[in-house]
Amino acid sequence: MNILIISLLYIGVLLIAAKLAEEGFSRIGLIPFLGPIFIGIILGGGVLDIIRINPIISFFTSLGIIFLLFIAGAEEIGGKIEFRKKLMISSIIQLTIPLIIIIYLLLYLDISNPLILSVPLVMTSVGPLTRLLTDLGISKSELGETIFYQGTLVEIASVILFSIFSSPIQRLPLMIVGVIGLFIFLAVLGSKFAKILDKIEENINTREIELATVIFSILLVGFIAEIVGFNSAIASLFLGYLLRDYLKERTDLLIKLKGITYGLFEPLFFVSIGLYFAKINYEILEIGLILFSAIFITKFLSGYLSAKIINVEKTVNGLGTSVKGGVDASLLISALTLGYIDSINYSISALAISLQALIIPVLFKVKSGYHVKKERRAFLENALGNLSLVFSTCNESLREIIRKINENDLTAIVIVNNEMSPIGYVSVEDLLEIEPSLYEKLTACDLILRDLPRINKKEKIRTALRKFEETRVPIIAVVDDESKIVGTLYEKELLKYISRF
Repeated sequence: MNILIISLLYIGVLLIAAKLAEEGFSRIGLIPFLGPIFIGIILGGGVLDIIRINPIISFFTSLGIIFLLFIAGAEEIGGKIEFRKKLMISSIIQLTIPLIIIIYLLLYLDISNPLILSVPLVMTSVGPLTRLLTDLGISKSELGETIFYQGTLVEIASVILFSIFSSPIQRLPLMIVGVIGLFIFLAVLGSKFAKILDKIEENINTREIELATVIFSILLVGFIAEIVGFNSAIASLFLGYLLRDYLKERTDLLIKLKGITYGLFEPLFFVSIGLYFAKINYEILEIGLILFSAIFITKFLSGYLSAKIINVEKTVNGLGTSVKGGVDASLLISALTLGYIDSINYSISALAISLQALIIPVLFKVKSGYHVKKERRAFLENALGNLSLVFSTCNESLREIIRKINENDLTAIVIVNNEMSPIGYVSVEDLLEIEPSLYEKLTACDLILRDLPRINKKEKIRTALRKFEETRVPIIAVVDDESKIVGTLYEKELLKYISRF
């Protein structure tokens, strides 16, 4: 069958199977992102050999870690990124100790290309670490940020080492210059991305132009990173951080990006880790378990020992900085596709990484005392529920209207008639155009009110979002069956509420 046609079926099956696996793992108390990894092993060559990886599936899955780390930089991890001296020292310890021991072990086991293979085996992986911290609700805490920053430093250093080990000697100077140039580009020009996006948004009215330009930026930076010998996922992490203020003001855009990431690319990436497995046999299981044990011990001990330097709980730090199953798997796949390792060594290494990805989050959750965050989801099919109610009557002065707007931090306010039925709204922009000396004299009814959409209180959240998209207004009046106002719905507040889930 044509590769394009069969890929449509494979991607669909992998996507729904991955999401169902996430739900299953979540219900039994495991970290959700682990489910797709084992689904990939089962459906791929490792067990059933139902789905074969091909270039089309590989392309889709490779985007997962890029978009996941972009979201991590843009939103998931709070606070200002500060790589302090103690964090640097701690991260060096966490990389060098496991690296030395694992290289010796690979040489002892007579596994080819030990330098290249050792890097993905010993690195911390920020993608699944982000998901773990977010699922536990501690991504923006001091502990979560400290673990995240250590993991980021280890991952960046590991990517650079992988590039060095896998590059011919004659290309090393060019690769080093390219990586330095990439960081300069992100640091100096990256801050101007938001201004460029603002200009595009102001001058182009095509639907979803903001979404398209952000995706273009992610792919462009990823392309540049790969060209210079760096990792596209790490580059997208920094791009996400640079654009976090821009996205904070555009909650609807961030929701769309999260929908693309968590609904499509991320689950496909995690499921692909298992798809590359060779048929699992005794040799793969035996050596994979040996490697897993060595990685587990060395990663945990290095994180445990370095915790004293940064003054955090030793066991929690040891476990948190041992999370795997993201860029490390991506590098492992790269090593396989570029011919540095064969499918057997990939399977052995991927099994060790997968077991680490399974065990560490469980131990971290138990030891830290945090539990997977369970919040009531704002499903789009839910009714609107209880809403705020702020409005002004037709006869109120503009001064009184301004007071209500300031007290409630509003951008617009609903105006109702004597029967409590909404007749329009006044925006902050409308009020700024009026001479302040007239605020006491004029009432709401003296103004030309803007058209105000209405929605019945029995309608669903999905309907409200659609109405905001259709009308492009900042506020909607919620009414009862008699068309009397019972609530006011602001697009910004609704999107902020939904984006938490």
